Amino acid sequence: MAGELQVTEVDGVPVYWVPGEGRMRAGLWFRGGLADATLPTHGWRHLLEHLALHGRDTIRAPINGRVTMLHTTFDAEGEPDDIVSFLRDVCGWLSAPEFGELEHERRVLRAESARRHPGSVEQHMLWRYGAQGPGLVAYDEYGLQTADPGRLRALAAEAFARGNAVLALTGPPPAGLRLPLPDGPRLPVSFAVPCDQQLPLGFAGPPGSVALSGVLPRSTIGLALGRALRRGLEDGFRHGAGVGYSGWQSYEMVDAENAMLTAGIDILPEARPTVVSQALDVLRRLRQRGPDPAELRDDLDHEIRRVKTEPVEHWMPHLAAREVLLGRPILDRDQLIAEAEAITVGDVRQAADALWDDVLLSVDPDATTDSRLNWLLRPPGSKSTPTGQRFKPAGWPVVKGELTVGRSSAHLEVGAARTSAQYDELAILVAFPDGGRQLIRRDGYQLQIEPACWRNGQQAVAAVDAAVSSGLKVPMPPRDPEDIPRSPVTWRHQATYLLKKPASWGAMICVVVVILGLARGIPVQELAQRGAAAALVAVIVIAFYNLRRT
Repeated sequence: MAGELQVTEVDGVPVYWVPGEGRMRAGLWFRGGLADATLPTHGWRHLLEHLALHGRDTIRAPINGRVTMLHTTFDAEGEPDDIVSFLRDVCGWLSAPEFGELEHERRVLRAESARRHPGSVEQHMLWRYGAQGPGLVAYDEYGLQTADPGRLRALAAEAFARGNAVLALTGPPPAGLRLPLPDGPRLPVSFAVPCDQQLPLGFAGPPGSVALSGVLPRSTIGLALGRALRRGLEDGFRHGAGVGYSGWQSYEMVDAENAMLTAGIDILPEARPTVVSQALDVLRRLRQRGPDPAELRDDLDHEIRRVKTEPVEHWMPHLAAREVLLGRPILDRDQLIAEAEAITVGDVRQAADALWDDVLLSVDPDATTDSRLNWLLRPPGSKSTPTGQRFKPAGWPVVKGELTVGRSSAHLEVGAARTSAQYDELAILVAFPDGGRQLIRRDGYQLQIEPACWRNGQQAVAAVDAAVSSGLKVPMPPRDPEDIPRSPVTWRHQATYLLKKPASWGAMICVVVVILGLARGIPVQELAQRGAAAALVAVIVIAFYNLRRT
């Protein structure tokens, strides 16, 4: 029947389609996305997606590929014979990958990565999940450094098997359609495990912005709450105080059953003093009273019109593919409309109440001093006592601090800042040729060791390399020499520092007196008395001078 979702099977792959008009669109979906990688393999699927599509794009039949949080897709638009050719060729490559263009696509993705910077949603994922699962979306694709033909071929065999695929079409399968994929099962969906931290919490986000996020079970109610939050932020910051501009909301699946809802708005500097209280008040009002009934009705009516008027063949097959791969039921258009029509003010209020206990708030870095919220400003303290080889800063004693490298952990202390990294809690060890090391923990906090900043720093690096699993180590390209951190302390700084210390002057004067006395043949006992007296006078004079300067 027209407008109804149909399903068939081609070469063991489920095919969902709705009769449509115009050029055919196809989307080949696979389970497995960003959240299924580890930090050392982050980027492998992206690289495979690029390689599979290399050289296939034409004006006649445009193509695209995407690696999202939980899926990888290959899309094409064209005449039926174009779709048949595209799917045959892509499936053929995925079944027997060739890597002649590996270095080319690796460079392309490095260039793309250099332009990418985490936005508000990515930062909320990072602070919520750390350097694993959904949190990987905020990180560089370190896997571009470790990918090789053998590893990529093994991943392709697992990720692009027929049991892990679903095809979405805007029409019945065209004649001659083949999907020559290898045998293999569907990949399970892991539960997104958040960091062990007591919410609600705040952190320093992008300048000139505020955003709230929370994780809720996937539902139409959660989508309605996100839109209500956006409207509340716009009413308060833009229409009310006139210190905000563009509101937005995001709804991102983190696993099969849950999604992270985020809403935010751009703000002016004058909003900083009250941004925390104003943003939390928006959520507080929603959890206490729910949205305005008339606004909620208008909002839901708008969504219902969208579902009714958008050509169903453009979205229903893709929705079906996404949900089938996650092991969830497929809702047709009438069921989606019925869900929206049934939402009440009380439903949204209850969702806001649940969100309150799971909220993360990001604000302009200059607004993180509000005492009404606990802030993620430094790593949680280590419960263990640092043990191992100890290293002093290269600029010691001008610079105070200590680096301790042991068999199971490393600890860094500079001033009041303390960071530790247990090796069995690492997500990755980033290794630069100059010796620089980043020990990134699974909770997202990191310890950085720059050998030029420590006395015998290369010994510290060697000790870390020997203790950390080689599977976590990712060699990086050389850094620009100007980007390599070095101690800013010169011998002049150290000399100036020592000369300000009375004890240093006393010791120097003692040495001078002894040398001169020995040269003149003065007895040692008399030299000791003279040296002690001279040193005492020097210490008193220098101490008094320093006291007056301060």
